[in-house]
Amino acid sequence: MKYNYYPFYLVLPLFLFFASCGGPPAQNPILEDASTAYEAAEQDEDIVRFAPVALKEAEETLEMSRRLWEAKADKVDVEHHAYLAKQRTLIARETAMLNAAENEIGRAETERQQVLLEVRRSEAMNAEARAGRAEEEMRRERTSSEERALRATEEMQRERASSEEARKRAEKLATRVEELEALQTERGLVLTLGDVTFDFNKATLKSGGLRTIRNLGNFLEEYPERNILVEGHTDSIGSDEYNLGLSERRANAVRQALIGLGVSGQRIRIQGVGKMQPVASNATEIGRQQNRRVEVIISDENGVISER
Repeated sequence: MKYNYYPFYLVLPLFLFFASCGGPPAQNPILEDASTAYEAAEQDEDIVRFAPVALKEAEETLEMSRRLWEAKADKVDVEHHAYLAKQRTLIARETAMLNAAENEIGRAETERQQVLLEVRRSEAMNAEARAGRAEEEMRRERTSSEERALRATEEMQRERASSEEARKRAEKLATRVEELEALQTERGLVLTLGDVTFDFNKATLKSGGLRTIRNLGNFLEEYPERNILVEGHTDSIGSDEYNLGLSERRANAVRQALIGLGVSGQRIRIQGVGKMQPVASNATEIGRQQNRRVEVIISDENGVISER
């Protein structure tokens, strides 16, 4: 049998080529753990719906860790970003739980306030615990690079400050809603101006109604991201056409009063409903009085008001 022999200078490049094609580096357990946590969160509809921003931050941090790993960067950098990605995934999950809980808060004002404060208190405690655990773990994993350790500590401090700020905003909002005497409904926060706000068969605000309007104007000034829909309602006495016009005039009176207080008209929509949506029987005077009302529906923090 005849054998073919090739010169060494031809064989060496082929050997180096195949040696360089050994594939990506072995898997990193911390990076794999972070990827598993994120993939589970990404499949959770509640997290996607109620915490999209936090989930996106986790995704971006995880992607940075993967790029560093594929580039064979410093293992400490890889695991640092993987750790942060997992923590942000956990924050997204807890944020989703919190937002979903807020979405389910009932109409009873006292119970709603208690639940809201308890959820916010729990969030602050959980965030504080996460920050403490993360800080301790960072101390254990700290390398000789003081610059990387300093950046990590500063990030933890920002998270703690952000959590405290969110807790304060929530408590302030709960207090303002209680002062406004608004109720949580499926459409959002609803403030009801009763029959005493206007004289019978009139569309001019009385002094008692103006006090409520000033409180509403102050609320809108503090929360410029929120819009309102003003709906006028009447009882069943009179024609459909007349009641529709009266209800629209009363809604517009509220709008003009708010504009006079400095609220932008672009934030205020009005709608005359007339007698089409009673909340009580029109067979009694008490029921008719309840039906003669103006409802102010306050949007969510994105300025969105749910339709009926």
